[in-house]
Parts: sequence; C-alpha cells; structure tokens
Amino acid sequence: LKDGDDPRSALTEADCAAQRAIVGSLRSVWGKDLRIVGEEDDDENSAAAMEGLTFEPLRKDMFDDDIGETAEIDISDVTIFVDPLDGTREFVEGRIESCQVLVGVAIDGQPVAGAIGLPFPGGYQETEATIVYGLADMGTGTIGTPLARGPFPLDRNIDGVKYPRPHIATGDSTADVMTASKESAIKAFGGSNVIYGGAGNKIFAAALGEVACSIQHKYGGPWDLCAPQAILTAMGGRITDLFGDEIAVYGPDAVLKERRNERGYVVTPSGSEIDHDALVAALQRTAAVQ
Repeated sequence: LKDGDDPRSALTEADCAAQRAIVGSLRSVWGKDLRIVGEEDDDENSAAAMEGLTFEPLRKDMFDDDIGETAEIDISDVTIFVDPLDGTREFVEGRIESCQVLVGVAIDGQPVAGAIGLPFPGGYQETEATIVYGLADMGTGTIGTPLARGPFPLDRNIDGVKYPRPHIATGDSTADVMTASKESAIKAFGGSNVIYGGAGNKIFAAALGEVACSIQHKYGGPWDLCAPQAILTAMGGRITDLFGDEIAVYGPDAVLKERRNERGYVVTPSGSEIDHDALVAALQRTAAVQ
C-alpha cells in the first residue's frame, strides 16, 4: 500500500511495469528533455529497471492523415502525464473491466491529446486491448478490439426500473461531500446513482454517453485526468471542478502545494440530459460542498 492506512492505495507490480514500459518507450524517442510525470514516479526501482532495456520503436506517423500540418512546438512546453494503471484497486479486486492505462499530453498546461488503453475490454483477459485516442478539437479514433461501450448504459446498469435514468456516476466513497453530491443531483434531476471504479474511467464513461454525468470529490493528480479530459473534449463533452472552474492541476505546484486535485470534478457528455451549469449550481447549494 502507498498509504498503510488506506486499503484503496494499492500498488502492484503491474503499475510499476507498465510505467517503465511507457516511460522507457517515450524516452527512447524523445530523450530526457521530454517532461514526463507519472503516478508511480516514487518507485525507487524504476530507473534502475529501465537501464539496459530496449523498447520497440514508437510509430510517429500513424495519425498524419488525421492531424495534417502542425506548428512546431518547443519540447519544454510539453508534459506527458502517465497513469500506468488507473483502477489499481479494481485490478486487485478482480474488476478488471474498470482498469485503464492513461497517457495524456499537455501543452502550456492544457490537455490537448490523450490515449486510453483498455487492456481488458469487457472484462476478458483473452481479448486484444482497445486503445482510444483523441486530439482536442480534432476528434477521436480507436485501435485494436472495436470499442463496445457507449452511448448506452453498461449491462449492469441497463435495468430501467432498478436504475432509472438519467444515470449519475460516482465511485463508492462514503465521504460526506459525495453522499451530499449524489443526493443533491438526484433531487434536482431525478434518475439514479451508478457506481464506476477508476477516476479516468468515470470521465471516459461520461465522454461515451454511458452516463449523464460523473462526479468525484478528489483524485490523485493530473495523470488521472489529462488523457480522459482530452478525449472528453474531443468528443464534445465538458469538465470543471465542483465549483464550476476549469481544471487547473497541470502546473508544477497544483497538487503538492495548491491541492487543486481536492476540488474534484464534474463531467457531462455532449447532449447530456443534465445541464452542466445547473448541476454545478445544485452541488454548490449543499453544505458539504460549500
């Protein structure tokens, strides 16, 4: 456990191995000048484990037809945020359909591109992974197993009697602010609460239109949000913190000093049954959020 008092803070060899593979591949192409921030940067064995390893060359031409000509970008303005296993707790508990690998690209503190890897599509280990990629204001695409999610509820939430719509996605936290947020949203818009694991997975669920909104009161850091936020934006969705302000966790001091990750997030897809601003206003009326 990263935190001995928090059973949700599991760290597995899968986290560390995936981060080594991702960071090592990026470094092999762009070298040490590329700024990479990973969730498992505190892994003391990571750098040593990457020494002497070779990595398959990354393809840099896959999306030339999609993107076309781009302006030259100074590498010092670019940060890559890596969450090698979003949903580690779910991975440990066997709920592998909730696990994702997140690689996001921020330029000048703004998330502009991302890739979400679904290593276990549908919860099956035998199935080839699905990779969803997106570029803000340009669109999205997939590689590997065709995406079999959205814009409809997951099978476990399809029962309209048990889970009337609109669906309001949260985690299973019992924190007062989350209890109040769920109650406030349902009171204002009706519907029901559906549970999703993984910070990025909740954003992705909203981006796909599986749910009308996703709410979370805090998250680990920018590695949780950069990739799914870029893909959400590319799909026409919207994300703010609980107070309606833009997500601002991509600066060097945003988490450790300013604790902006503790402002949570609210996500709505394009064409949602729930108006984003009205949802934020409803949440702000609760004492717990205030």
